[in-house]
Amino acid sequence: MSDERLERELKAALLQDDLGPARHELRMRVAAVPDEVRPIRGFGWTRRFSLMATSARAVAAVATVAVVALVVVGLRNTAVAPSTSNSPSHSPASQTPSSSPSGTPTVSAPANGPWANLRWSAPATLPGAFDVTGIVPWNGDLFALGDVQVSGSNLQPAVWRSSDGTDWTRVSLDTTTFADARISSLLPMASGLLAVGTIGQPVCTTPGEGMTCGSIPVMLWTSPDGVNWTRVPDISTFAGATISAVTIGPHGLVAVGDTGWSNAAVWTSDTGTVWQRQTLPAATFKDAHFSAVRATASDFVLGGSTGGQAPTSGGVQAPSTGVAAAWWSPDGKTWTKATVRRSGGLGTSLGAIEVGSRGLVAVGSASGGNAGAAWTSTDGHTWDPIGVAYYGASPAPTGVPELPSFTIRDDGTHLIAFGDYVGGQGLPVWVSSDGSAWQRLSFSGATDTIPTNLGNVWLVPGGLTAVGSQGSAAQVWEATALP
Repeated sequence: MSDERLERELKAALLQDDLGPARHELRMRVAAVPDEVRPIRGFGWTRRFSLMATSARAVAAVATVAVVALVVVGLRNTAVAPSTSNSPSHSPASQTPSSSPSGTPTVSAPANGPWANLRWSAPATLPGAFDVTGIVPWNGDLFALGDVQVSGSNLQPAVWRSSDGTDWTRVSLDTTTFADARISSLLPMASGLLAVGTIGQPVCTTPGEGMTCGSIPVMLWTSPDGVNWTRVPDISTFAGATISAVTIGPHGLVAVGDTGWSNAAVWTSDTGTVWQRQTLPAATFKDAHFSAVRATASDFVLGGSTGGQAPTSGGVQAPSTGVAAAWWSPDGKTWTKATVRRSGGLGTSLGAIEVGSRGLVAVGSASGGNAGAAWTSTDGHTWDPIGVAYYGASPAPTGVPELPSFTIRDDGTHLIAFGDYVGGQGLPVWVSSDGSAWQRLSFSGATDTIPTNLGNVWLVPGGLTAVGSQGSAAQVWEATALP
């Protein structure tokens, strides 16, 4: 079994197996492994399912995940209480949820936006899918990104297409165009689709403790229809780079990453075919490291950290000593450092950023990277800590709202949080527009087919698409949002 597949299957098992009410904390810790160990320092678009690229990095990540699993199982009866004392200024006290003994928050606030119910379809199958790492809507269709298994344990990228989310057809990808490739994300553009990934293998030093590896060469592909794909001809600006995340907004595309631990980088593009690396002011980005970027209606918002320790290979990384940080820009070229308020010393990394119609949520690492932390913001310029409702966490102080789950997805208007299956309560799902006030959604339709755990979820026009598994086949569920 390849290191890549081993890491994938171990991570999937840890994220899906039923570990009881401690799974919220386990899920957050496992998800934080790439940020702390930075084994591939790769694409953050599907951060829970990023891929290991080398043996040494895979060993480091697997060792870390194994330690995390043991620690979290021991936390079932132990309180883990990040301190959060600063209330977000935009969140009225009357909208504060509180934690119930089961770890599921009780929410008194009214529903944000028109969503109140999800009508579930029966599951559909993606032909031959080994896993699914992304689903995006474009030009009236849905396109799924993932991998299929070929020649033993080897994987190759795959794309599927559906007009209704029920019947899926695998797109035939040219083997020469995608030879030795890994695709990490798909982005819809006005002119078609952009695929972001890598091609080839890194160059490593002699195997063993202390082995180091260079970055995997970046590659981009474009397609006018999701079927016919062409490599971007000039990727010289990405030489020696690792891309952490890519986003698209009204002002074009922005990619963030680095060309080494001390060389944070931002690239911009109007079309996805021609890219420019931006010059970053040293004062604004001193000791910066990037993990996420998102577009809002008016700005680009960038999340990461400053300071901390350089990643190591061949062993488990020491706890992070960085400081959570964020930046914002109206065009992806001129950046201003945001204010990130940390409570009680919490916050070594600001990671995934989700966007609602009235606010944003960022999930990251708390002190030492040993637990999760979260922030909210009205505009991405100032971030305030928010309480977390995972099992064992102390209730948030009065007036401070709580995040019902670390698993959050968005469509730029709705923020959707997914909990864990709890006995007869089913699979809890909440909706919010600002990340502070949450309303639990009711279910209708083929509810008896919903799995207890979903591998991943993406919001699509009019609802969401969820991926799980039944046996060895990847399954896709459609859920239509109802008022």
